[in-house]
Parts: sequence; structure tokens; C-alpha cells
Amino acid sequence: MNTLLDTLLNAARNRVRYIRTRNELDRLPLDARLDLDIHDTRAVAKRAIWG
Repeated sequence: MNTLLDTLLNAARNRVRYIRTRNELDRLPLDARLDLDIHDTRAVAKRAIWG
């Protein structure tokens, strides 16, 4: 049971980290995102959290 709870908590933490990362990337000015070659913030955030 402890393993199931750990798995669920880890998934919830990763989801929160993904949302925070995505929101921070969305707040960047467009010219900064283009300079950094960030076109799809959701894909970048997903790759940052889950690999």
C-alpha cells in the first residue's frame, strides 16, 4: 500500500512541477522564447519533467 501511495504522490508532484514550468515558460516574452527556440511550451515543460 505504501508503494501505491508513493506512486500517486510522485505523480501529483510531477504534475504540479509540469504546470509550474509550463506557466513560467508561457510568461516569457515572445522574443525571449523565440531566441531560446521555445515554440511549444507544453512540449518543453513535459520534456523537462518526464524526460
